[in-house]
Amino acid sequence: MDRARLAVAAVVVGLALWWSGQGGVAAIWLLGSLGALALYPHKIVRVDPSGKAVFITGCDSGFGNSLARRLFARGYLVFAGCLNPECTGAQKLKADCTGKLHVLSVDVTDEWQVRGAVKYVKENIGDHGLWAVVNNAGVAIFTEIEWCSVLQFQRILDVNVLGVVRVTKAFLPLIRTAQGRVRACIAFSDALRLEMKKFHVKVVTIEPTLYKTPISEKNVLEQQNRKSWSETPPEIKEAYGDEYFDAFIHNIDNQMKRAIPNTTYVIDLMENAVTDVNPQARYVAATPAGKIRAAILSFLPQTITDIIFEKTTPKCLPRQSTSSSVSSASDNDVNSN
Repeated sequence: MDRARLAVAAVVVGLALWWSGQGGVAAIWLLGSLGALALYPHKIVRVDPSGKAVFITGCDSGFGNSLARRLFARGYLVFAGCLNPECTGAQKLKADCTGKLHVLSVDVTDEWQVRGAVKYVKENIGDHGLWAVVNNAGVAIFTEIEWCSVLQFQRILDVNVLGVVRVTKAFLPLIRTAQGRVRACIAFSDALRLEMKKFHVKVVTIEPTLYKTPISEKNVLEQQNRKSWSETPPEIKEAYGDEYFDAFIHNIDNQMKRAIPNTTYVIDLMENAVTDVNPQARYVAATPAGKIRAAILSFLPQTITDIIFEKTTPKCLPRQSTSSSVSSASDNDVNSN
């Protein structure tokens, strides 16, 4: 029995228990079932790569670079989009994978570059069909909202959201013809999955948890935060204080120590999304314990999850919060007298 049928069966049993007046048992059953499903193996049947091409963004380094190598080794014609095709990672990829791998310049925030990529693929795809588009390019900023500039928010949205939309829309005609598949971000994918089903196109999401990649390196994150902090308006810096900022940087260092150094599992799932005959609609690249934890958290009330996540925040209070507490205490002393 596949995962979808097991999930339906679990929900039916849970509802039956609920309707019979055993709400507590139903909740335990559903939590246990979700945990078991998170660990339930999915049988993979590989697609024949003959005559199939794949376009991947963000192949300069990290997940995209590794996936391009994997799919090249499996026999796919790979178009590896790189922000900087002259960088070391892109050049090494090109040198190591000669023949059926093309490295091309793609800035997903630039409409003309994306159109240029489509043109290049059409001119070099030969008798292959475009089997998959993997939207891998992304940026990450680990900072607090008040000292993250609007320009930084715009950059994140333009790469991580609009970049995905821009690339996907540009390549969809080729994907529809080949009845292939698309890897995209969650909210966009949910709508696209339903729309593309009538064309026999599969849409997949992959959700990595915290892994060590170039965009999550300690030095990169610290530099980003120090630059943001230096550009933050004085009144906001005064409200938080340098002591809180230093505690925030220290907290990021501690959180990054939890990052999983081996990215093989993520690449495995990305590969499965492209090569499995029946890919899952959603892959969560987490440890078994992490999957069970996520399933449990999804059922907890927000007040409880807020308490849990608050444990990961800096232990130092912002300056304004500290002064407010002292002021409140003084006022209470005066009132009591």
